[in-house]
Amino acid sequence: MELPVLGETGLIEFLTRNLNTNHAGVIKGVGDDAAVLKVSNKEWLLLTTDMLVEDVHFSLSYVSPAQIGIKAMVASVSDIAAMGGRPVHAVVSLGVPPRLSVEVLEGVYAGLRQAAGEYGVNIVGGDTVKSPGRLIINVALLGSVEAGQAVYRSGARPGDLIFVTGSLGNSAAGLYLCQNPDINVSLEAAAFLKLAQLEPRARVKVGRLLSKTGKISSMDDISDGLASELHEICRASGAGCRIRTAAVPVDRRMKEAADTIGSDPIDWALYGGEDFELVFTTPPDSAVLIKKDLEEKVEKCYLIGEIVPAAEGVKMELPQGYFVPLEAKGYDHFKGSYPGCRSTGSSWEKR
Repeated sequence: MELPVLGETGLIEFLTRNLNTNHAGVIKGVGDDAAVLKVSNKEWLLLTTDMLVEDVHFSLSYVSPAQIGIKAMVASVSDIAAMGGRPVHAVVSLGVPPRLSVEVLEGVYAGLRQAAGEYGVNIVGGDTVKSPGRLIINVALLGSVEAGQAVYRSGARPGDLIFVTGSLGNSAAGLYLCQNPDINVSLEAAAFLKLAQLEPRARVKVGRLLSKTGKISSMDDISDGLASELHEICRASGAGCRIRTAAVPVDRRMKEAADTIGSDPIDWALYGGEDFELVFTTPPDSAVLIKKDLEEKVEKCYLIGEIVPAAEGVKMELPQGYFVPLEAKGYDHFKGSYPGCRSTGSSWEKR
């Protein structure tokens, strides 16, 4: 079978179908943003990894070496945030083409150190090899979470409400502006959107707050696009969902960029990816308190829909008031991305 037919998710399911695993100490292996490993009755370890490849996830034509390092670290940190954990230790591996200077690699590590410092991560090792063509950077990250408090994708139940943190589509819009520098938007919009793409932030604080409530039934980070992540949650949970496109939060600067090129901003918000915000579900009787608790800590979340029985499918309500299927579009390394977008996406998160 050809890879474009199988797709990224299908390939990972194919490759991992017969893994020989010693299950002692494994709380959660294949199937989520990070593996969950038992080390004591009080603490669980989280393990994730992310790989970025030049001209797939970034281009040196518009990104600085330091920004490569920042995004590489943030992509893995975001996976830990999606499990409700805190990042702790990382190892970094590089595939280096001989054409690059030492100064470029020094810049990459400057970005890695900057992001590691922000999230409290120790870089404790790694590997460096020659790459025949493109720069490759991989960050494997250990995190920790209190025993029993890891949040999975698989816990959503019909009736649960769906929330997202922050506004969506900014990174996709920023990528479009990086790749199309002649687009005429305001300086404010250009700076804000490009920063969202080039120097993303992981939502560790929010993930920790949500995990500690004990009321979050499922959670995922938005790396491959909201639509893709909702399909992941529904597939893992054996459920469906309905979201309202009018409720999906979009920033006015993203909308400005979309309006400038005659595009619908909801496309970037649903399918763009690399926002690294969190999408989570919670029972209705917990929703008000969770939203209030986040707002008291100067964090925002937005109600966008609800979980429904699997037989009702994964759908979105258009502004006209009727529901249509929400396609599982987003970034797929083998089927091709949503136009103009590339995404990081953890190698664990599709398994």
